Amino acid sequence: MTKVMIVDDLDHVRRMLIYALEDDYTVTQASNGLEALQLLEKEHPDVIVMDLDMPIMDGVEATRLIKANPELADIKILAVSGQNNSEKSRLVKDACDAFIEKPFTIDDLVETVRKLAVK
Repeated sequence: MTKVMIVDDLDHVRRMLIYALEDDYTVTQASNGLEALQLLEKEHPDVIVMDLDMPIMDGVEATRLIKANPELADIKILAVSGQNNSEKSRLVKDACDAFIEKPFTIDDLVETVRKLAVK
């Protein structure tokens, strides 16, 4: 079964996304980029849904580290952010495989994860 990791600092957002994806995917979760990187040692998800705005380690830095690691670089990353700025736009273009701006619909997110999972 395809593995998806949800990385978001908001517990209610993680729960909502897990609920939306758990029927079709094996889902793990992390509350920040650092926790996600630590989990990647055990898990190797096919897709990461990465919030870009988090404390401790944001999704921008976590994505850079993931894509710079040859053992992890094949993981598809869906960036999620409520703020659109030039650094994040450049990151999405250079490193992430897809981007969804908050607020988003669950249907849009599920469809984007589905497309990334089959690539």
